[in-house]
Amino acid sequence: MATRVVASIILPYQDSEMTVERCIKSIIEQEFKEWELIAIDDHSRDSTRAKLEEYSKLDNRIRSVRNQGKGIVDALNYGISIAKSEIIVRMDSDDEMLPARLGCQLEFLEKNQNVGLVGCAVRYCVENKSDFFGRGYSFHVDWSNQILNYRQIQIHQFEESPFAHPSVAFRKILTLEHGGYKNGSFPEDYELWLRWISRGVKMEKLKACLLKWYDAEDRLSRVGERYSQEAFQKIKAKYLNLWLEERKLKSRNICAWGAGKVASKQSKFLIEEGVQIERYYDINPRKIGKTLKGRKIFSINEISRSRNEFIIVLTGKRDAKSEIMEYLCKKQLRIGLDFIFLA
Repeated sequence: MATRVVASIILPYQDSEMTVERCIKSIIEQEFKEWELIAIDDHSRDSTRAKLEEYSKLDNRIRSVRNQGKGIVDALNYGISIAKSEIIVRMDSDDEMLPARLGCQLEFLEKNQNVGLVGCAVRYCVENKSDFFGRGYSFHVDWSNQILNYRQIQIHQFEESPFAHPSVAFRKILTLEHGGYKNGSFPEDYELWLRWISRGVKMEKLKACLLKWYDAEDRLSRVGERYSQEAFQKIKAKYLNLWLEERKLKSRNICAWGAGKVASKQSKFLIEEGVQIERYYDINPRKIGKTLKGRKIFSINEISRSRNEFIIVLTGKRDAKSEIMEYLCKKQLRIGLDFIFLA
């Protein structure tokens, strides 16, 4: 009798012989058992595929296949296309699922039929305690783990990716209705979230930590060109422009908070997408009165609700966000209605 498949785990990999066994072991040890694993070999040159072939002989829920194209996007889309289940679960070959992950996410999707995608909180890990690659990813995880419900995801979607890619589970039908992963000079996961959110797909995140998310010096999202800061800035600008148009906010006076290097580069991409910035605000007295992109820089003290402004916050400083939020709220401006963060 064929095993019932409720969830299809999509696992693209390339040269992962050092980590793939802990990943597979964590899947096999899931409390929920009605799954299939589709492991897609993206032209590996090491022994990873051989290890997957051995696992597939021992467990008929594991399917070892070759990427029909090249690269992670082709591998992901191919895996989804041959999935037997209507629920797709993402996983990476260097990460570990905690035992309750599948059960928790599947139960949530079953109880909440209006939700298309659900993520979970993750634990930031490194291979060795002595490894240090900068606090960027660790800070990102701390931030992302606080972005839980659909409202928060909508409001904060343009700051950073609200999900760790291997932490999500989603309905396969979404790839048919709104398209799957796309190739391009942008992070494939973040572009998917932004596109699906713009199409009205409801997304949530479980507060429980259900994934160990490993960092490494050669991690694809560290070294791949499509994951550069500029790639993120460009895709943010594209979808923020669409977001502004859908909400008819471009009829208001669009202003930007920030006139530094990060703000200058981000505003360039916004302007290229058709967002016309009327003025800039900054706290640095040396910048006030000067111009940026042909527009005058004003003191933040001149921000006024009476000017019918919509403010795009472009500062890249993490520790300044809460202070900016507090300041704008004191000005009786509302996040998502009168201002949004883009950095």
